[in-house]
Amino acid sequence: MIIETKYDPADIVWIMIQNKPKECTIYQVQPGMHMKAHSYRDTYTIEGYNGSSPTFYDNQIFKTKEELINSL
Repeated sequence: MIIETKYDPADIVWIMIQNKPKECTIYQVQPGMHMKAHSYRDTYTIEGYNGSSPTFYDNQIFKTKEELINSL
């Protein structure tokens, strides 16, 4: 079985933290699942930001800073 996700561990991505764009590294990926009645999205853990490792959904993460800014 092959599981495909939008981003992989060690990918460099951009997110918004405290209303500021921040470049981060994906630390962990938790694939979602799709069933007839439910749909769960992939979650991504960001590597050590401010002493914690927050998680984000794929729609909150962007490959480039420009993509992040354009989404606002």
